[in-house]
Amino acid sequence: MAAIGAIRKHGVLLMLIIGIALLAFVVGDFTQLAGMFSDKNTMVRINNEKLDDQYRLLHDQNTALWRIMYDKTSLEESETYQIHGMTWEQLFEEKILDEQLEKLGLVYSDEMIENATTELVASLRTQQPNQLLYKLFTSIANFSSPEAAMSFITNVEDYKNQEEVRDLYNAFKAIERINLSNAKWKSYFALAQGSEYYSNKLLAKIAKENNIANIQFASINPSVLAFANITPTVTEKEIKEWYKNHKNRYEIKQDSRDIDVAIFPIAPSNEDLTTIEDSVRSAYGRFLNASSIAEFNINEMHGPVDSFYYKKDDIVLETLDSLVFSLPVGTFIEPFNHENRAWYFGKVYGEAYRPDSVQVAYLVIDFKTEQNLQSLRTKDEAKNVADSLKNILRSSPNAIFEMLPHYLGGRKATDSTMWVPERSTYPELYDSLLLAYSQKNVYVNDNQGAYVIFQPRKTTKLIQKRLFVIYPTEIKASEKTLATIKSAANQLLAESTSIAAFNEAANRSGIQILRGNNITSMMGSVNELQNCRDIVSWTFNEDVKVGNISDVIKIDNRLYAVVGLRNINKKGIAPFDAVKSTIEAELIAQKKIEEVEKMVVAEINKGATIYDLANRYNSTVKDSVRVQFGLDFYQNSQIENKAIAQIFSLPVDQKTHLVTGKQFLYLVNVSHKEESKPSEGLMYERMIAKNILTNRSRNEMLILEDLKDKAKIHDNRFRFYQ
Repeated sequence: MAAIGAIRKHGVLLMLIIGIALLAFVVGDFTQLAGMFSDKNTMVRINNEKLDDQYRLLHDQNTALWRIMYDKTSLEESETYQIHGMTWEQLFEEKILDEQLEKLGLVYSDEMIENATTELVASLRTQQPNQLLYKLFTSIANFSSPEAAMSFITNVEDYKNQEEVRDLYNAFKAIERINLSNAKWKSYFALAQGSEYYSNKLLAKIAKENNIANIQFASINPSVLAFANITPTVTEKEIKEWYKNHKNRYEIKQDSRDIDVAIFPIAPSNEDLTTIEDSVRSAYGRFLNASSIAEFNINEMHGPVDSFYYKKDDIVLETLDSLVFSLPVGTFIEPFNHENRAWYFGKVYGEAYRPDSVQVAYLVIDFKTEQNLQSLRTKDEAKNVADSLKNILRSSPNAIFEMLPHYLGGRKATDSTMWVPERSTYPELYDSLLLAYSQKNVYVNDNQGAYVIFQPRKTTKLIQKRLFVIYPTEIKASEKTLATIKSAANQLLAESTSIAAFNEAANRSGIQILRGNNITSMMGSVNELQNCRDIVSWTFNEDVKVGNISDVIKIDNRLYAVVGLRNINKKGIAPFDAVKSTIEAELIAQKKIEEVEKMVVAEINKGATIYDLANRYNSTVKDSVRVQFGLDFYQNSQIENKAIAQIFSLPVDQKTHLVTGKQFLYLVNVSHKEESKPSEGLMYERMIAKNILTNRSRNEMLILEDLKDKAKIHDNRFRFYQ
C-alpha cells in the first residue's frame, strides 16, 4: 500500500518521466530509421567518415593498374571483384593507418609525400626499380619509346586531364599511392616493433621453466579404423552449455549468406553439333568457289578483308599459328574443330619480311576545327605549312628536331620520337611509313584536325609475316536447346516450395547442387563457379528471405541457375542453431579422445609396449626426440602444446605413458631431462615470450587486426556495384 501511495504522490512526475522516456524511444527509433535510409545512399563509411569518392577514385586507379599489370583491355567478373577486394583493403588500412599516425604525431606533409614520389620515379634509373612502376614504364615504352615513357612518368601531372591517357595516369597514381602507403607502414612498423614489453620477472620464470627433455614417442590418431566402434554422443544440454561458455569463439566477422545453387550447364545438343558442322562445311564450299576473298566477304557479310600482317607470335590460337606458317601462300585452310569451342577455315594469301615497329619523329601542324577553336590556322594554311616543311625535310632530314618545339601538338618537347607498332596501326598508315623509310622520305597524314609529318628514323629487324583470313563459327547451343535447358530449370523452380523441396527435386532429377557457405556481398564467384555476380547480388537483395528460391538466372552462355537462400549470417556472435552442428562435432571429438585414452591406458596397464601400441594403432615410433617446454608446435616435432605440458610432468622412468592433446594422443617414454640455462640478457627467453603471446605473428599485424575489429564499418558497396 505504501508503494501505491508513493506512486499516487508522484504521479505527475512519473508521467513526465514516462513521457520523456517514450519520446526518447521514439526519437531514438526515428534516428535509427533515418540513419537506415541515409545509409542506403552511403557506399562506404569507416569510423563515421564517408569515403564514397575516395573508394571510387581508388577503384578506378586499381583497375587501370590491373589492366597494365596483366595486359588486359577488358576484365572478367572475377577480376573486377578481386579489384574491389583489393580496393577495400587498401582504403580500410590507409584510413586506420592515418588515424594511428596522427595520434602518434606522425603526419605526412606535402613535402614528405612529394619526396616519396620523387624517390619512386628515381628508382627507374637504379638497379632495383620499383617493380610496379617498371611494368608501367615498359608498357608505355612498348608502344612509344623509352624516352617518351620516362617523360610521361616524370611529368605525369601534366597529363591529368588528358582522356586518351587516363588509364596510364590512373595506373601511376595507384602505384604512387601504394608506394606512399608502404612508406607510412614502414614508419608505423618501426614503432610497433618496439611496442612490446616483457617484465624481467616473466622472462626469468620462462628461463627457469624452459627445461629440455629427450623422449621416445608415437602419436595416435583417434580417427583410425581401430577406434571406429567408439561412437560417443552428446546431449542438447551439453551443446547449449558449451555454447553458453564459449560463444565468443563463434564470432561472425562479416555478413554473409549460405546458398544452394542448382546448375544447368548450357551445352549444344548432338543435333546442334551436326547442324553447326554442316553449316561450316557448306560455307567453306562457297569460299572455295568464290572469285576472291573480297567477294566472299561481301556475300557472307564478313566486312573488309583483314589486311594486317601477322608474325607467328601474334597468333594466339594454338594449331592455327603452325598452319598459317607451314602452308604455302595461296593454300586454303580446311575446316577444323578447335577444342569443341569453334570451327575455323580460311586461307593464307600473302607473305613479307617486315619490321614489327617503326620509329618516327613527327611534326603536328594543327588547324582550326570545332574541336580545336584555339588554332589560328585554316586547313589550307596548315596544308601549305606542311608542304613547305616537307620540302625542307627532304633535303635536311635532321632539321626536324629544330622544328619540333614549334609543332608539338600538345606533347612535350622531350617527346621527340615514338615507336609505331604494326599491330596497333592502320595497315595503310604503316605501309606508308615503311615506304617513306625505304625512300628516305617523309609521309604527311591528314589527321582530322592536323597535318602530321612523319619522318621514319629506324625500324626493328625484319621478320617473317603472313597475310591470312580466318572465319570462326562458335560451337554453341541453339535457341531450341537453350529453351529445353531453361525449361528444366523452370521445372525445378515449380517443384521448389522450400529449400528442402528444392534439394529433394534436384537430387531426384540428378541436377548438380553447389553449396556455397559464407558468401559475402562483394564476391564474384561461388566456390569454383566463377563470374556469377548475378547469383550473389540476388542473395543480398533486401527482399530475399531465408528459404526463398530465385527465378531462373542465366550466367553468360555458360549455364542457367536456380538459387536457394539457406541461411543469413549476421555480423556478431553466431546464433546457437547456426553453430550447433559444429559444437556437436567438437564435443564428440573430445569425448572420443577420452574414450580412446581409457582404452589405450588399459592396454598399457596390461603390459603393452610403445611399439606394440604404435603397430596396433597405425603409428610410428620416433626415437631420441628433443623437446623444450617453451618452444612451439613446429619446433617440438609437431607435438601439441597441451601434451608438451604433460610430458614435462612425467617421471624419467623409461616407462610408456599416455598424454593427450586436443586432436591426438601421444605415447611417451622420457629418457632424460635437464634444466635450461638463461641466455645472455634473456634474449632467447624474450623471443619465446613473443612467440607464445603473438603466435609468431608480427606485432603490427596483430595491432592492425585489433584496430580492424574495433573500427566502425559501414560497407554498402553491393548496392552500388551489381
